[in-house]
Amino acid sequence: MNAAAGLKTALLCCGIFFITSNIRNVSADSYSDYFSDYDCNQPLMEHAVLTATSSLNDRGPEKARLNAGTSWSAKNSDFDQRLIIDLGYVRNVTHIALQGRPHSDEFVTEYSISYGISDLEFADYKEPGGNVKMFKGNSDGNSIHYNVFEVPIIAQWVRINPTRWHDRISMRVELYGCDYVAENLYFNGTGLVSYDLQYEPVASTRESIRFRFKTAFANGLLMYSRGTQGDYFALQLKDNKMILNLDLGSSLMTSLSVGSLLDDNVWHDVVISRNRRDIIFSVDRVIVRGRIKGEFTRLNLNRALYLGAVPNIQEGIIVTQNFTGCMENLFINSTNFVRAMKDSFEYGDAYRYTKYQTVYACPSPPIYPVTFTTRGSYVKIKGYEAQNTMNVSFYFRTYEDRGVMLHHDFASGGYVRVFLEYGKVKIDMKIGDKPRIILDNYDEQFNDGKWHSFVLAIARNRLVLDIDQRPMTTTKNIQISTGKVYYIAGGVDKNGFVGCMRLILVDGNYKLPKDWVPGEEVCCGDEVVVDACQMIDRCNPNPCQHSGVCHQNSMEFFCDCANTGYAGAVCHTSNNPLSCQAYKNVGHVNQRVNLKIDVDGSGPLEPFPVTCEFYSDGRVITTLSHSQEHTTTVDGFQEPGSFEQNIMYDANMLQIEALLNRSHTCWQRLSYSCRSSRLFNSPSEAGNFRPFSWWVSRHNQPMDYWAGALPGSRKCECGILGKCHDPTKWCNCDSNNLEWTEDGGDIREKEHLPVRAVKFGDTGTPLDEKQGRYTLGPLRCEGDDLFTNVVTFRIADATINLPPFDMGHSGDIYLEFKTTQENAVLFHATGPTDYIKLSINGGNKLQFQYQAGSGPLGVNVGTSYHLNDNKWHTVSVERNRKEARLVVDGSIKAEVREPPGPVRALHLTSDLVIGATTEYRDGYVGCIRALLLNGKMVDLKQYAMRGLYGVSADCVGRCESNPCLNNGTCIERYDGYSCDCRWSAFKGPICADEIGVNLRTSSIIRYEFEGSFRSTIAENIRVGFTTTIPKGFLLGFSSNLTGEYLTIQISNSGFLRCVFDFGFERQEIIFPKKHFGLGQYHDVRFSRKNGGSTVVLTVDNYEPVEYNFDIKASADAQFNNIQYMYIGKNESMTDGFVGCVSRVQFDDIYPLKLMFQQNPPANVKSLGTLLTEDFCGVEPVTHPPIEIETRPPPLVDEDKLRKAYGGFSVVLGIILVLLLLLLLLMVFLIGRYVHRHKGDYLTHEDEGAANADDPDEAVLHSRTGHQVTKRKEWFI
Repeated sequence: MNAAAGLKTALLCCGIFFITSNIRNVSADSYSDYFSDYDCNQPLMEHAVLTATSSLNDRGPEKARLNAGTSWSAKNSDFDQRLIIDLGYVRNVTHIALQGRPHSDEFVTEYSISYGISDLEFADYKEPGGNVKMFKGNSDGNSIHYNVFEVPIIAQWVRINPTRWHDRISMRVELYGCDYVAENLYFNGTGLVSYDLQYEPVASTRESIRFRFKTAFANGLLMYSRGTQGDYFALQLKDNKMILNLDLGSSLMTSLSVGSLLDDNVWHDVVISRNRRDIIFSVDRVIVRGRIKGEFTRLNLNRALYLGAVPNIQEGIIVTQNFTGCMENLFINSTNFVRAMKDSFEYGDAYRYTKYQTVYACPSPPIYPVTFTTRGSYVKIKGYEAQNTMNVSFYFRTYEDRGVMLHHDFASGGYVRVFLEYGKVKIDMKIGDKPRIILDNYDEQFNDGKWHSFVLAIARNRLVLDIDQRPMTTTKNIQISTGKVYYIAGGVDKNGFVGCMRLILVDGNYKLPKDWVPGEEVCCGDEVVVDACQMIDRCNPNPCQHSGVCHQNSMEFFCDCANTGYAGAVCHTSNNPLSCQAYKNVGHVNQRVNLKIDVDGSGPLEPFPVTCEFYSDGRVITTLSHSQEHTTTVDGFQEPGSFEQNIMYDANMLQIEALLNRSHTCWQRLSYSCRSSRLFNSPSEAGNFRPFSWWVSRHNQPMDYWAGALPGSRKCECGILGKCHDPTKWCNCDSNNLEWTEDGGDIREKEHLPVRAVKFGDTGTPLDEKQGRYTLGPLRCEGDDLFTNVVTFRIADATINLPPFDMGHSGDIYLEFKTTQENAVLFHATGPTDYIKLSINGGNKLQFQYQAGSGPLGVNVGTSYHLNDNKWHTVSVERNRKEARLVVDGSIKAEVREPPGPVRALHLTSDLVIGATTEYRDGYVGCIRALLLNGKMVDLKQYAMRGLYGVSADCVGRCESNPCLNNGTCIERYDGYSCDCRWSAFKGPICADEIGVNLRTSSIIRYEFEGSFRSTIAENIRVGFTTTIPKGFLLGFSSNLTGEYLTIQISNSGFLRCVFDFGFERQEIIFPKKHFGLGQYHDVRFSRKNGGSTVVLTVDNYEPVEYNFDIKASADAQFNNIQYMYIGKNESMTDGFVGCVSRVQFDDIYPLKLMFQQNPPANVKSLGTLLTEDFCGVEPVTHPPIEIETRPPPLVDEDKLRKAYGGFSVVLGIILVLLLLLLLLMVFLIGRYVHRHKGDYLTHEDEGAANADDPDEAVLHSRTGHQVTKRKEWFI
């Protein structure tokens, strides 16, 4: 098969866009596997040249090769260090390998990559979202870590920028790939290529296209094709952005846009992948995902496929210019279109192709852009001197709103200066001694990042300013004599132009920028970049969320959040409450309020209007309106369901679903009034239900029950209750009555709400008596699960561990807390180096700390009130590309700006720990609710219901059980409690310990009311006592000023006796039901009410007894000017009470407690014998101790354990066996040594010769002589 036949098979028989079974497709979800089919894995750095921004003396860039004995180490470990690799020529780079410095802890843990065809133009490798991709690096100095490029890098120069490191920036590297073969097509602006699809039309559900292009023009058509059924495909450049317009025959155009600054004459990678109606569109790895409009999934094309231009304007094309530039390696599915076209022409089989004014090459246009990177940079170009005319022209692009673009001093005196001010181009001119002139001829702003042409021509009495081919002429008395030098982009002051220029002509002369003389014509050093436009579009993709408008300068972007409903540096934080309940929680509310709510906070759902109704019983109802709430007449629709009304709500279905899911209950009222118009045609059988009318649920399902009935019942409310007008029917309207009847009720099934449409029939004609009227009320919801999703942390090291939270470049956490703790961590998460932590400090300050690659940052919010006051407080934490933001209680805010340089994503790998640090320290005790992560609610209650250690569902403190007795105040701590007994006559841990005194007959205690004497009309008096002597004075109050008094005593008969005179007459009360002198403990309470006319006496556990007194209108029942309180007796008595008295209380005065405290006040004292404190024989009440909980041991992941140790099990077994054998051998040898033979044996050595130095000495010192026996020979 020749090349043409092969091309026909690949492109025609199956259709250019059709994916056959043996061709892999790029799916609409990911194209990461598409390039794995290519054998492109060869090392590329054998002959590469390596340089670096800095290095240590013995660790230069040439040492940065994989598996080398040492490494490249940067001299300074900062973000400005780069390793630059020159591969010699353009290569196809597919992946990278990285090592650290061997046998050390110096390695790079994260890095970014930029690449280019030359060493002047570098493009960052980006993530699909448009951010600079941060590649994961090493975890030690020896191991190799690989990263694969999803879309291969086509470049000669590769630059590695370490962004995180351990100890020092040190690395060894290898690039892998293969040679790059470029198949180019050049279009000069008048050429095109077409491929005829008429005889072999395309009908595909999936296709993929990828290619590279470069151009110096902002507009142009790259690809187009269409079919006779209305399908079309248009790929074009519009204002230096790539636009894809697509229609699958539904007459609904889907438009996607990606990329910016694409007219920079640098190569850009394009990938388009469609799978039915799902499509991804990528330029330079920045991905836009879309859903094609309409219902069709097949692309039908039967005309021609055009490249570079079309013969005439077609549907879907929005530009009028042809493409000027180069296209390279155009792959349609897996076929290289340019290669196939070349082969077809070579083999003489190119009858389907039309090629006009195009060449198989990519010539570089003579356009050399210049980048002015600082306001102090400029170039100085010579012109014709002493001329009476001048002409300067150039192209410029910038994002700055100010800066001088041109300055020239006239030889005749004066100057002309062209500058940007608020983005507008203005001219400042002064001629000789004439007044200064400011020309402002254009209303638009030119700092939009696009290329703009500029021409300034001055002649006698005439000045022409031409921007973008729109000349503005000024006629004045102008006479000039030109100077010698023209300053471009500044030069006179430090307020120069920042941006790019190209084709700079002075007086018609053009000098190539690369021929400019540094120092003489160019200032200053690297601040002017020649042959490259190094501008960055920081607004593409748009970093502003929720439709915020992005603006930028050369350093940073800004977001205009007006009319979005959101605030913050990137329009992330919602200005609207989460719900009606949230609105009520933050302040005073009226009974009814119309407002917008944002159910997912910072999430993607937009705010929508509701009506909030607040009731006195605490209920909060949210009402969502729609367009058909009025009563609507139905007449003249006889066929079932022939009348149809779709309901349009003030929110879309996603917003409504979020509201329904968060609400406790929801309902919607639907009623139908009828006259001789049937509703359900009841009764009916389940398989034969044919109603005349029905309503449609949220999921577009016709429902088989009416409002007020049960799902599946085929009934109305009256049929469920058995109250229909006709007992044989299940709906009132089914009685077919000539009188008006009604069927209605509330639909309460949340899974079916809201009503999406209503359909009616059996209403006859407009001329008969059949008629109906329906009324559909608004959707009403009550409650918010967000605020009932509450948990209590009752132990300081208790936590809820959530899955790792990918905060990335932008994320937020919202929660509400209630605590009494001064210092605690609310949440914490960590990564290898990054972390986030929110803590409460000192009870009145919240602090958010985080680290994202660089040093730690923090933002604090201090309050003038206590945050640990056991009330609910809200906190919102947001971190985005520009700042970190902390908002407390919806109004107190603080921000911290991100440091200069690339913004790094937060890399968090640990669980998001709620309630403590990841090490379970600095724990929080209290309640937390309404936890939202990026607007999504976290079901904390679900975690608590699992029986987590130290965590309970709902907000339940230790004080809920009222552990403090006798009017003691419970102070909540959630992990415990304490009791404040200051307003009690008791003491002790739970205010249950008696404070009493044993009185003898001579004992007397007096309390003096200091200052202004007290007057009362409703006293609260209490005294407890025990005695065996049935008489005595217990407690008394008196006033010498008024003569009024009150005495509580025991009578001689053992009864309780109260005598008082409050000014209206003396009264006496006897409590005769009990004898009080039997040694039992008694508790007596005396109080008054009803303006002092009723005395309430309570003794022990008896029912209170009320005594009513008739008081004349002129009488005064007030106990006036009380001066003294006596216990035991008063100063006029000789014998006092004998027994034990405790619990003495007069309103908020506790005299015994005061007397026995340390440093008692002077107004309470014992006037008789010395008294000591006593508990009067009453043992204090105690509570069971709080159950002690301990944290369970951590769960062991057996799979991870097996994975960690499984590979070493065999080796470990062998090592253990060897160690055992070695141990046995050692035991054997030691045993032989210990048990060696020690017996005596006989020698012939002389005694005493053992220490001799030689044989002669041995003989001399011998004491026994040598026993030498001469051998004898015997003959037998």
